[in-house]
Amino acid sequence: MTKKPTHGRVSAPQKSVSVEIGSILVFAFAIFALTALATYHPADPSFFTATNAKVANACGRVGAYLASGFFECFGIAAFLIPAALFFIAASIYRREGGLRVLGTLSGMTVAVLSLTVFLTLQWRYVPYAGVDLLTGGAFGVWFAEILSRQFNSAGASMVSAAVFLVSVALSTPISIAASGGKILGVAKLFFTRVLLRIARVIVTYAAFLLGLLAMKTAQASARGMEKMIESLLDRARAAREAYDRKREEMKAARAAAASATRPQIGNGSETESEDEAETVELAKAGAAGLPAVEVVGNVLGGASVPEAKNVLTDPISISALKEASSSAVVGTALTNGGATATLASSMTLDTSSRPAILPHEMQKQTGFEGLSPGVIAEIQAAEAARKPKKKAPTRRGSWKLPQIDYLVKPPKIETQVDKDRLYRNSEILTQKFLDFEIEGEVTAVRPGPVITLYEFKPAPGVKVSRIASLADDISMALSAQSVRIIAPLPGKNVVGIEIPSDVRENVFMREFFAHADFQSQTKHAIPVAMGKDIAGNIYLADLAKMPHLLCAGQTGSGKSVFMNGLICSLLYRFTPDELRMILVDPKMIEFSSYQDVPHLLLPVVDDCSHAASALKWAVREMERRYRILAMMNARNLASYNQKVDEIGVELLQETLERAESEVEGMERMSGGDWVESFDKDEDGDPRYGKLPYVVIFIDELAELMMTAKKEVELSIARIAQKARAAGIHLVVATQRPSTDVVTGLIKANLPSRVSFALASGFDSKTILDRFGAEKLLGRGDMFFIPPGQSNLLRLHGAYLADDEINKITSFLKAQGKPTYRNEILQDEDAEGEDGEGGESADPVFDQAVELAKKHGQVSASFLQRHLRVGYNRAARLVETMEAKGIVGPADGARPREVLVR
Repeated sequence: MTKKPTHGRVSAPQKSVSVEIGSILVFAFAIFALTALATYHPADPSFFTATNAKVANACGRVGAYLASGFFECFGIAAFLIPAALFFIAASIYRREGGLRVLGTLSGMTVAVLSLTVFLTLQWRYVPYAGVDLLTGGAFGVWFAEILSRQFNSAGASMVSAAVFLVSVALSTPISIAASGGKILGVAKLFFTRVLLRIARVIVTYAAFLLGLLAMKTAQASARGMEKMIESLLDRARAAREAYDRKREEMKAARAAAASATRPQIGNGSETESEDEAETVELAKAGAAGLPAVEVVGNVLGGASVPEAKNVLTDPISISALKEASSSAVVGTALTNGGATATLASSMTLDTSSRPAILPHEMQKQTGFEGLSPGVIAEIQAAEAARKPKKKAPTRRGSWKLPQIDYLVKPPKIETQVDKDRLYRNSEILTQKFLDFEIEGEVTAVRPGPVITLYEFKPAPGVKVSRIASLADDISMALSAQSVRIIAPLPGKNVVGIEIPSDVRENVFMREFFAHADFQSQTKHAIPVAMGKDIAGNIYLADLAKMPHLLCAGQTGSGKSVFMNGLICSLLYRFTPDELRMILVDPKMIEFSSYQDVPHLLLPVVDDCSHAASALKWAVREMERRYRILAMMNARNLASYNQKVDEIGVELLQETLERAESEVEGMERMSGGDWVESFDKDEDGDPRYGKLPYVVIFIDELAELMMTAKKEVELSIARIAQKARAAGIHLVVATQRPSTDVVTGLIKANLPSRVSFALASGFDSKTILDRFGAEKLLGRGDMFFIPPGQSNLLRLHGAYLADDEINKITSFLKAQGKPTYRNEILQDEDAEGEDGEGGESADPVFDQAVELAKKHGQVSASFLQRHLRVGYNRAARLVETMEAKGIVGPADGARPREVLVR
């Protein structure tokens, strides 16, 4: 019998091979897909982007396309697809049949889709490979929207989770119940073992800390108790010795006096007088601050008690004497460990025999109940001697400096820091930065009198510029008036955030003038009170190092109070012989309190034309001083004054006159007469000696620029450029720091600047070269650019009341009247006169001609010395004589020849 052919049927071995090949291919694709997803890179080519760059995916270009497609469609749930393929490969390998494999495929597909929905509803985005991916991809978003419309978000989440678990249970051999039990078992084991160990560690560490703390506390208490007992015993020994010596001296003195006058009578009156004498002496000792001792020995009425060997450690006071006179028991106890040493005694004083000197109520009020008037007078005198005496004013030469008592004493207020509020603000700052995707933490908080500084440390990779642009948002979050962000804080790797404090403290000027650095003669050449920094530290500046100051601030910002503080700083530190001032006040009210102060060179200048003349005089004075410094070979004014102290006034005059004669004619090139720099005596002769500092205060620059802009601008520029070494300094203030007032020429020569609250950021840009002053708080809140620096320093100026200023100026005015230099304005007026008639009409012209004829030659310096006139006047006399043909033309530095005999 022949076999029939089996066309169209596959044998068992062939079927087994095909099943294995299919399972291997599905497994290989699962591995390929998993590798592609794991090495996904957003810069690789995809269905939506094309690039020629090198592919970073481990599976090449195909893997990059596959990974991008899976992530776009299924999101992060695409990692479930390789797992589903593993189950399908296993199902094929087990030869479960086509329907079973198809069921596994369908179930895993539903599981993937339900997982995309669930992830989309819980987390919209997830960071992966440097980018934010949709957790459920496009399918998840689409299905989530459909389910949310029917079940809302919570219901859709529960439905998708249930579908996922059912699909996994039906399509895989995994048992949900068994898996849950295993997970719970592992969790229970973890929490049981791990948490138990953690608890043991915490308990052990806490016990260690408590033991360490107890040990340190016990040691500190023992040391403190030991020191206290040693101190008390030393004081007791010293007091006992002092008392014994005093008692013996008193007894010896009384015995000598009694033996010299009368024989000793043992009655009660003598005993009473002796007791009163001892009481007075002991009261004196207590009032003088000496350790007090108990009154022992004799008592009133002739009775006696055993001598006590105990000593009180506190000074005797009026209340202690009152207790003693009313039969009180006085004692003290010292305890050291378990041993207790009681040093006490009781003493009963019989006051029945004493006369009632004071009314009972008055004795109670004064605290001298039971004492005689003599004793009371001695005690009061001793207490008066104990009080500190009022310090006399500091005297320099013939002048006295103002006392610190003229200034208001700051009240002793203990400011409580609200730590809870600071912590809440720190949390708000951190959360607000997180809202703008800026991670970091607040590392430190520094509360100050006006501003609280929060130090915020951003996470690595955060740009500082992003933080600096969030000042307004932080101000709104904290409900603050204004917020300033310093990004970064100089010298630190943190960002500073300045927020106004809830309670603003007042700053008093007395704190500055009482400071040791202000009183020091070597710390600063010209110390001025600037203000307190954000930490509450006193900040003093040296005007000699600035050397000039430009100040700006709108009305009510504290600019005028600051200017008064600068002026009073100079009045408190320098006498009129050491410093002179010119006050320019176009508004006529700001500096009116300083009228007739001895430090002034001129009455307070309120005329803008006179102010321009005063600035021109300052330029001429600067040139004259530089000539004096050059003749004395001194680098600056301080060096010159030091040389004057070393050589004396007479040698100074000889040196200057000899140097001037050697460079005859230089006065014409220098443009000024050096003799004019010295004050004149009653006869008009110059008083050679030290030169004082000159400080010029201009309250409102805008007014001067409106009337004489060119002259004022050039004078300020020249003084600011050269006058530092000559000891001439400028303090210029304005309410309107616009570019037509604070010009580029003025601004370039005044690098030290102060800005109070301004109206706009453009004004802040003009005065500080940056924005920020428009957000200041006012009332003395300011920015200061120190000399040689570019960083802003935030300060809070001190308040100075009008009553304090009046007390200071009244004290100075009472010492003498100012010596005004009226030639400051007269020389300027004389320069404006034209015509020969006015020049030849000089009353000393004929005398000058006679001198020229007598000596045969003449020069401006020659006329200055003989006629005792200024350089400008002497030069005009020479020019007049030349115009009239009396003298010849100038011949360099040599004197002119006289043509008429």
